Amino acid sequence: MNKNSFYLILLSHKFHLQFLSSYNKIYLFDFSNLSFMSTEKFIIRNGTLYDGTGEKPRQTDVLIENGKVASTDRINYPIEDAKEIDATNKWITPGFLDIHTHYDAEVEVIPGLDESVRHGVTTVVMGNCSLSNCVGTEDDMLNLFSRVENMPPDLLEKWIKGKFTWNSPKEYYDHLNQLPIGPNVASFIGHSNIRLATMGLERSLTVRKANDQELKKMESLVTEAMEAGYLGLSIDMLPFHRMAEDPYKGVSVPSQQAHVSEYKKLANIVRRFNRVLQATPNAVDKTSVLRLLGMSSGLFRKNLRTTIVAALDTKSDRKIHLLATTLATVANKLLNANIRWQALAEPFLNYSDGPITPLFEEFGSAVVAIGASSEERRKMFADISFRKWFKKDWNHWRTSVFHRRLDDMWIEAAPDKSLVGKSFAQAAKEVNKEPLEFFMDMMAQYDTDIRWKSAVANHRPSQRMRLLAHETTLPGFNDSGAHNVNMAFQDGALQTLKQFQANPEVLPMEKIIYRITKMPADWLGFKAGSLLVGDRADLVVLDPAKLQTGLSEPLEYFDPRLDGAMRLVKRSDGVINHVLIGGKEAFSSENGFAENFGKEKYGQQLRSTH
Repeated sequence: MNKNSFYLILLSHKFHLQFLSSYNKIYLFDFSNLSFMSTEKFIIRNGTLYDGTGEKPRQTDVLIENGKVASTDRINYPIEDAKEIDATNKWITPGFLDIHTHYDAEVEVIPGLDESVRHGVTTVVMGNCSLSNCVGTEDDMLNLFSRVENMPPDLLEKWIKGKFTWNSPKEYYDHLNQLPIGPNVASFIGHSNIRLATMGLERSLTVRKANDQELKKMESLVTEAMEAGYLGLSIDMLPFHRMAEDPYKGVSVPSQQAHVSEYKKLANIVRRFNRVLQATPNAVDKTSVLRLLGMSSGLFRKNLRTTIVAALDTKSDRKIHLLATTLATVANKLLNANIRWQALAEPFLNYSDGPITPLFEEFGSAVVAIGASSEERRKMFADISFRKWFKKDWNHWRTSVFHRRLDDMWIEAAPDKSLVGKSFAQAAKEVNKEPLEFFMDMMAQYDTDIRWKSAVANHRPSQRMRLLAHETTLPGFNDSGAHNVNMAFQDGALQTLKQFQANPEVLPMEKIIYRITKMPADWLGFKAGSLLVGDRADLVVLDPAKLQTGLSEPLEYFDPRLDGAMRLVKRSDGVINHVLIGGKEAFSSENGFAENFGKEKYGQQLRSTH
């Protein structure tokens, strides 16, 4: 009996082996993935190989067999039945990691996740910011995701209604493993979902301290998730993430409502399993970061790997990025913590439809307006008392994330075409109006028919590269799958390469490639990100000569798979030549996506190796 026949027998009987080594580790050998490993052979010739380890590149060939890297040496002879890829003057790199996505709903209907894969992403991490699909009802998911991720509720309902066939974290991971996923997928378990499933909607949003029975149930769910191989737990302290539906429309998500003792109790389970806490701190309350530093501390105990969203160079506070990295450095060195901020690779450019924007979720008046109908909002912005409230919010002196500069808010589209290309301040000056009064006039007149944009952070290249290269950060705060009409950072890895290619003195290319491949995979706790012999063949062939000119600005794409709904996307045509996942060619610049991509499984559902 040959090896392939043996595997087929195992698959036909759905045979799985599972070995438990101790109370805090689990090793899973899932033979179901073997059926999706390619039997194709590829020989990628004469490329510059960056293997993901941080070692210097070399000119060589890469042989792919049975879904794995079989050789990285020169092969000066034909390989029988192998498809040849000429990589002359091209780079061969591991597939890129997107460590912060919100594809939890989209993966159910577009499992190929091609808007990331086309940019060389071969592994995505879901379940961030306390939101996941692992437990709870379909109605819970609609309530959580539609406003936080700014997805049309009717479209989201169509996506997930009737899809929920699981009732536990383990069953959800088994479900993911059956989808025809494009990239490899790993996930955190979301704290908001745990709270909802345990306490119910009302108590999860109104009760700060869960009772003993509820805490035990939450602990049980987190423990089950860790045993199933989840990367860890995600929590959310940012009050701008809000519920979508009445009677709690506009109320911050359940994770926000928890007492800090609840975070600590659940985080201790994550610590015990040596997994990761993903946290979104309160951007207007810096003490929330100090709490996270304390939770990560390893003084007289095991430290807790903690990744925080996000280290940004904001326009509202130009020193905050220095404070973030300094605090993490001090905590890691003096408190034996293990903190990694997440860093964005490009300006934090947000597009907004009138007052409908995540940028306005910090203003009480705007929170009410966002939850209203278009007709109601127009009346609000025409009403003297509401305008007074909105103006007070706008001019407050408290800590703010949004810069609130009308001279840096640029009109992209409007019924009055003469406004397009101007800032609100410029357009106001031309009609001799006070800028904020003019802005409110525009909201009353046009509501969401006026579309505008503003870069609220990461606008300074040197500070941005500093963050991407810093020892306390993980590049990859892309938010892919989130805020689809507001932002598009799916090409974050390529944007990183572009900047360091133009500035090699900041960090050598082999080091920055390590930082977007193997380093985050190792730190998060799963096997990915390198091209050594025996590794899974997730790789990219790209043209470095086109990096500086081949990446697009955000584009409006009316996706037929989303019933024609608009989403912002990026394109890197000509930069990415080939994407292989599990040894199968998923995408090429010549042929586009493989015919069976999104219908047949390419990636694997990854479990923690810790």
